[in-house]
Amino acid sequence: MQAPFFSMATISFLGTGSGIPSEERFFSSTLLHLEGTHLLVDAGEPCVHLLRERGDLLRELDAVLITHGHVDHIGGLPALLQGCMLQERTKPLSIYLPEEMIAPLRAWIRALYLTEEGFGFPVNWNAWKDNTPEIIDEKISIIPHASDHLKQCYRGLSGADPSRPCASFSLEIRRDSFCAIFSGDLSSPQELLTWISKPLTVLVCELSHFSLEQLGAALQALLEKTSVETLCLVHLSEEYAREKSEVKIQMEELLPSISNVFLPDDGEILDF
Repeated sequence: MQAPFFSMATISFLGTGSGIPSEERFFSSTLLHLEGTHLLVDAGEPCVHLLRERGDLLRELDAVLITHGHVDHIGGLPALLQGCMLQERTKPLSIYLPEEMIAPLRAWIRALYLTEEGFGFPVNWNAWKDNTPEIIDEKISIIPHASDHLKQCYRGLSGADPSRPCASFSLEIRRDSFCAIFSGDLSSPQELLTWISKPLTVLVCELSHFSLEQLGAALQALLEKTSVETLCLVHLSEEYAREKSEVKIQMEELLPSISNVFLPDDGEILDF
C-alpha cells in the first residue's frame, strides 16, 4: 500500500486518550499532513503500528514533535525509531522536544540494545525554545509556547526533584493562511489566552486537566479577540469520554461562533 498524497491539510487522530489506559482509546498521537509534509505530534504508544497501517509513513515521516515528557505522549518513540529501522528508512528524521528529554531518551535507546548509528538514517535532535520558531521544509513554521502543565503535575509528587526544568509546550503550526494549535497538556486553559491572538484554522485542545466550563470560559474570552474555525477536543478525561455527545452539545452552545466542534475517535481524519 502506498501512502496517499495530500495536497491540503489533513489531521489524522491516531490516539486521543488521556493518560489512563483505555480499551477504546490509544495514548496521545496525531498526524498532520500539510501539503506533502508529514508531522507527528506526540508519540504515545502504539503509534508505530498506527503509522505502519497508513502505508509508507515510517519511511516518509518528516518530523516528530513532542509536547512534553509524560509517558502517554512519548512512550512510543523507541518503538517508532526501531520500526523505521526495520522498514529500512534512509531519510533523516527530525525530532523536536524539550531539551531536558534529549539525553535521557538517547540513553534509553542505548539501554534497549539499539544504536543511532545502526538505525540506517540520521536522527536530528532539536530542543524547543519558548516562542522561537522552527522552520520545516522552508515553508512550515512551528512555534512552541511554554505551559506549566508538567511543573504542576510533577513537582507535587513525593520524591520529585524541584530543580528539574519540567518543560512542556503547546505547538503553533503555520503554513500560509493555515494555522493549527496543538495544546498538548495545560495547567489551565487560560494559558492559551497569553499567546493566541491571530485567527486559527483549527485548535486541537485537551479536556482532561480542567472542566468543560473552564475551557468554555477561556475560549469565549479568546473569541473576543480572534476567531477559531474548528475546535477538536482530545485527551478527554474518562468522565467526558463517556459523555462525548453531551460535551459536543454544550460546547456548541457555549461557542456558537465556532463552525465545527469535533470530538474525534481514534482513527478519524479531518480534512481542510
